[in-house]
Amino acid sequence: MRHSRMNLRSHSPFSITLLICTLAGFMQVKAQQPAWSATGSLGAPRSQHTATLLANGKVLVVGGISEIAPCCAFAGAAELYDPATGQWSEAGSPITIRVGHAALRLANGKVLIVGGAGAINAEIYDPDSGAWTNAGNPGASFVFPRAELLTDGRALVTGGFVGGSGLRIAKIYDPTTNAWNSAGAMNAERLLHSITLLPDGRALIAGGFIDQPLRTAEIYDPATNRWTFTGDLIFPRADHQAVLLANNKALIAGGVGPIEDDYKSAQLYDPATGRWSATGAPTTLRFHHTLTLLPNGKALVIGGSLDNSAELYDPATGRWTLTAASGVARQNHTATLLLNGKVLFTGGETLSIAPPPIRIHSSAELFDSGAPSVANVSAASFAAGPLAPESISAAFGANLAANTQTASGIHLPTELAGVSVRIRDSLSAERLAPLFFVSPGQLNYQIPSGTAGGQAIVTVMRGGSIFAAGSAVIGPVAPGLFSANADGQSVAAAVVLRIKADGAQSFEPVAQFDAGLNRFVAAPIDLGPASDQVFLALFGSGIRFRSALSAVRASIGGTNSEVLFADAAPGFIGLDQINVRLPRSLEGRGAIDVELSVDGRASNKVRVSVR
Repeated sequence: MRHSRMNLRSHSPFSITLLICTLAGFMQVKAQQPAWSATGSLGAPRSQHTATLLANGKVLVVGGISEIAPCCAFAGAAELYDPATGQWSEAGSPITIRVGHAALRLANGKVLIVGGAGAINAEIYDPDSGAWTNAGNPGASFVFPRAELLTDGRALVTGGFVGGSGLRIAKIYDPTTNAWNSAGAMNAERLLHSITLLPDGRALIAGGFIDQPLRTAEIYDPATNRWTFTGDLIFPRADHQAVLLANNKALIAGGVGPIEDDYKSAQLYDPATGRWSATGAPTTLRFHHTLTLLPNGKALVIGGSLDNSAELYDPATGRWTLTAASGVARQNHTATLLLNGKVLFTGGETLSIAPPPIRIHSSAELFDSGAPSVANVSAASFAAGPLAPESISAAFGANLAANTQTASGIHLPTELAGVSVRIRDSLSAERLAPLFFVSPGQLNYQIPSGTAGGQAIVTVMRGGSIFAAGSAVIGPVAPGLFSANADGQSVAAAVVLRIKADGAQSFEPVAQFDAGLNRFVAAPIDLGPASDQVFLALFGSGIRFRSALSAVRASIGGTNSEVLFADAAPGFIGLDQINVRLPRSLEGRGAIDVELSVDGRASNKVRVSVR
């Protein structure tokens, strides 16, 4: 007899109002003007390092040079930045000390580190365990390669140099097999080039350097594993930076060219035509700089010059404007867009005409664009971390809506009280999010089906205009369990299904409301006689796209418990249901924790009580 699913329509005491949660005091009010602020310093000075946003919102910094005079000392230990505290902590030591490497967050949340001077094997950092493991030999000693995550979850690594010569070589890393394969050869040797993932899943490689800056650009198609030239750049360019704008065009800015006037310009690539066009020129010459796409659609360029100026590019006007200056002039630093919409700048170096000629920094700064922001979390767990397609999410901010309104009916609207939410994914595809609930401080919405993995921009619209924006990491699964008190940690939002020996079925609550405490408390579960089969039906979100039922594991009171069903809950939008057999060994345990692991990613813990 199968007992994998229960009829929620008839028997569940929960309704869609379960999804309308509040989180008191969790609200961000941002400055009205762009501003910089200091944050915690790295444990060691770093230049030419990498910084990678993790799915939990923290930032992993790896490698780099820590001392130049005398030359050279390398930074060995990795570090983690926590935006919640503004502080850094150790993240263990990579297997190989690296400088001139590349780092990519994979779809499974782990980070691939590849290349670097003297490095042979690649390696993987697992944020859940903190462990570093070997990721095999790519078959090429990449130094200053360029890498990009493809839509199928594989990583493309290109170019760089060996012994002063550029590389045509390209490799593909497959995380499902932990193996490297050839991606063919580029049509030109390239180092200090740019790589940009286009909306159709192809990769654009532009410019670079051999004996001089290159004008050529080419496209890699993962479907055919082939490289083809596309339109030439207007001006040759190397050591530039590139971002994909919301209008699906790629912007490159800064870098070096044959003459000064060339590399002060900026250029746009249109995938629809395969051609480049000129756009407004930055006010300052820059190389060894960073270019970051902000949630409001503008691009921020900073560093790479002898001053501390910063500029914003507006795609709507094609113009650059100076914005607030950073506290430190930096080059060879990193810039990371955080989930709260701020940009973290770390390390780098400053050139000086006074001794020492190069100073490497351990300091870090935060750039705040001044635009209202939203923080996006799971509406089940409220934990910082990835969000999954079709999962239920909550956005917190200030003055997001003029009043409170809840969706009615079985079909969710994409506008409530004049408010809508747009999700622009890593492929620049933009979709309206179905809305459950809007209020001044909180919006509950569903991540649209088909949202691509990677970093996404969440934009809140009021009256048809952009009001606030934030960032989120999209992954295939993001398991969260609902709690009866909507706090992501107390008694579970769940029901018990009991099947008697004669086949009779009954449903029982696991929570009861305590008027004195003004909250739900556990209703102890009675496992009954040995002839009874007792199942716990949990409700969550971000689970339905698990790779297999066997990839879902349940721990109840520390006891591994059989999972019979883990998929979309019938009759509810975005809600997932997990049916678990309660082991007899739990009898008499009292209050115990319930936790899921889905494809290796842990959920929040909720509680039940067993009599």
